Amino acid sequence: MEGKTRPSSNRSQDLLEESAEDLYENAPCGYISTRPDGAIVKVNQTFLNWLGYTREELLSGRRFQDLLSVGGRIFHETHFAPLLQMQGFINEVQFELVTKAGSALPVLVNTVQRKDAAGRGSIHRTTLFNITDRKKFERELVLARRKAEQAAKAKSDFLSMVSHEIRTPMNAIIGIASLLQRTELSAQQQRYVRILSSSSENLLGLINHILDFSKLDSGKATLEERNFDLRQLVYATLFALTVKAEEKKLPVVAEIDEDVPAFVLGDPVKLGQVLTNLVGNAIKFTERGAVTVSLRVREAFQDAMALDFAVTDTGIGIPEDKLAHIFEEFTQADYDIGMKYGGTGLGLAISRKLVELHGARIVVKSTPGKGSSFSFTLRMRTGTEEPAAEASAESRATTQALQGLRILVAEDNDINVFMLTQFLKKWGAVFDVVGDGQQVVQRIQEADYDLVLMDVRMPVMNGYEAAHAIRALPGPRYARIPILAVTASTRIGLENRTQDAGFTDFIGKPYKPSELAALLVRHATWRQGLEPSEAAASGPQEVVEPPGPPFSFRRLHRMLDDDRHAIVELSTITAGSCEQYKRDFQQALETGNREAFDYQAYKIRPTLELLEARALREALREGRAALEETPGTQGRTAFALEAIHRELDVLITALRELARDS
Repeated sequence: MEGKTRPSSNRSQDLLEESAEDLYENAPCGYISTRPDGAIVKVNQTFLNWLGYTREELLSGRRFQDLLSVGGRIFHETHFAPLLQMQGFINEVQFELVTKAGSALPVLVNTVQRKDAAGRGSIHRTTLFNITDRKKFERELVLARRKAEQAAKAKSDFLSMVSHEIRTPMNAIIGIASLLQRTELSAQQQRYVRILSSSSENLLGLINHILDFSKLDSGKATLEERNFDLRQLVYATLFALTVKAEEKKLPVVAEIDEDVPAFVLGDPVKLGQVLTNLVGNAIKFTERGAVTVSLRVREAFQDAMALDFAVTDTGIGIPEDKLAHIFEEFTQADYDIGMKYGGTGLGLAISRKLVELHGARIVVKSTPGKGSSFSFTLRMRTGTEEPAAEASAESRATTQALQGLRILVAEDNDINVFMLTQFLKKWGAVFDVVGDGQQVVQRIQEADYDLVLMDVRMPVMNGYEAAHAIRALPGPRYARIPILAVTASTRIGLENRTQDAGFTDFIGKPYKPSELAALLVRHATWRQGLEPSEAAASGPQEVVEPPGPPFSFRRLHRMLDDDRHAIVELSTITAGSCEQYKRDFQQALETGNREAFDYQAYKIRPTLELLEARALREALREGRAALEETPGTQGRTAFALEAIHRELDVLITALRELARDS
């Protein structure tokens, strides 16, 4: 039967084997088989094509690790081989092969270990993927990201520069307008000042909107979590906008469910900004009807609640084809609307980003001619009710609280110096002005100040350098004294930069006088928490004062520019304060309460400086020394209390006579 052909089943088997071999050899990935020591025993044609070797060259004892770059060989020995031996497989490890021509070939390696009957590793089968294109794409992505970051930085730097250039004159405009409103003006001049003030506030709002959007767009905005009164936030937002609503005789109503918790944990500043934008828009685009802010509980959890916020108006509405684009930046529903009502179209874009920062989404429903409703749902943890504070920083930011505060002002702009010093004079602060950072560092070592108020952009040495130099001076005083930055730059990244330089806090130009006063009061009490030994070391050592009068009104007259009305007012207030000091010092001495005595001594320090009350200062030193003695020795305490009362009575009598004679 020699002439007979082979059965068809055998031919099919041969074709299958040939097809499998061809698939192995010409697969789009590389295949190699190695012994446990790495010696290559089998390799496909694809792998040979990649590296440029012949089959004989690789099967003549060449090891897989010999084909790796130097770093790859080290990693193979220290990590790859031990891990493969331990777990029997390794997936998706990147290596760099070196071709016969010496070029690098990045690959992704998957290896599995085959074991013999005795359980010993006998062969390693490795699949390799050429990731040259992927590496190229990664490099392009990294390059694109770097370019995007550079563009974002350039944008941020540009905004910072432009912001500074705009905010510096804006600070002067708003400040001078505020000062003009306190002077005697004719009816026409008052109208001009109101227009000036309103226009500058609108321009400031535009600048703030642009900077807020830039900060959100750069991804640098973060949420804080504070305990706050949610109802008070809503009512305060509406109260701040009532003037605009009353001008249009438009009622603004708040509807808050009884189940809404009074206190929640969240970011009141950013939530308040969203509500302000939405309510402000509703008032602007509504001529008749009402604006309603509703707050309802959607769902209650064990320690949190899902709250529905909605701002509804009866205004002009938004066409349906514009709803999809209304939250885009610099977008308004219609060109004519922008011309009639004004605005930049940034308010809703900022609100959307702020709501998204909370992990939520803002939704709008609107009917042209009937009104609009903007709503969003936030999940907020319930907070705890806080006891009412005796007085907030803002309420304490009065003339009395700032009297005698010693401030070193660093500012090189003459207009800003004039405007700032006018406020400080009215508040009764004692201040010196210098024009560059080098003078700040020198002056702070020559006199004892309560705080430093410093512009960050100055000649010779800028504010950042000066703050850093002050913190580097020896002594606890220079590490603790508040240094407040005044800047017209954008706030993007400003918090970190000022903190790194050594600033305690900052205020952006242009600022309102009440904001500056609140900032000064908040940081003026830094010495209150010091131990007596620290407080003594916090400033220049006290020198023995030469004999002189027990007090003087010289500084008081100079500070008030001999303004009779101001002298009467300040004298009356100070006399009343001294009456209270008599009772407070008496209680502290009789009960032996050193902490209470030190606190009262700190509070009266501005008065001592203002009135140059040498005798009272000495009596207070005696009282503090009496408290340091062994309890039970009442003689020295009684003597000190008598001296303190005597000197305070002398001051009270003189102050009342000054008020009567002025």
